[in-house]
Amino acid sequence: MQQKLILTLAVAALLLWGWQQPSAGGSWLDAAGQLLMVGYFIVAGLCNLTREQIKDHIDRMREAGTPLPAAAFWIGMVLLFTGCALVLAGWHPAIGVSCLIVFIIAASAIFLRFWERKDPMLRKLFQNFLLNNVAILGGLLLFLDRLPR
Repeated sequence: MQQKLILTLAVAALLLWGWQQPSAGGSWLDAAGQLLMVGYFIVAGLCNLTREQIKDHIDRMREAGTPLPAAAFWIGMVLLFTGCALVLAGWHPAIGVSCLIVFIIAASAIFLRFWERKDPMLRKLFQNFLLNNVAILGGLLLFLDRLPR
């Protein structure tokens, strides 16, 4: 119930933000793209902040050999939410997008090593997740390129 409330509030905040001008100074298509991109990261981040998800992520990071997995998890969350906040506020959005780029690359490198999976179905699933993150990375790079210099 609490998670649904948090997600509802996050979606409402994003919709309210969507009525503003896009931070890149571009069209409403730019605003929609920014809103969808940031919305994805906010919802994913909030879903990962339950006690069970935090423990699961830290355990999987430990198994993957990530140094200081608890600290790495929280640094990732700071990168994710800081990046989203900077983009939404339109204050140094290039830094915000850069935070999201670092986050998606690090998360993919830690969690989506599909070649290590023995089960063919899991291998394919993780490969698809990695390809999704590559597409999101492409969107972030386009977003970064469209920001005023």
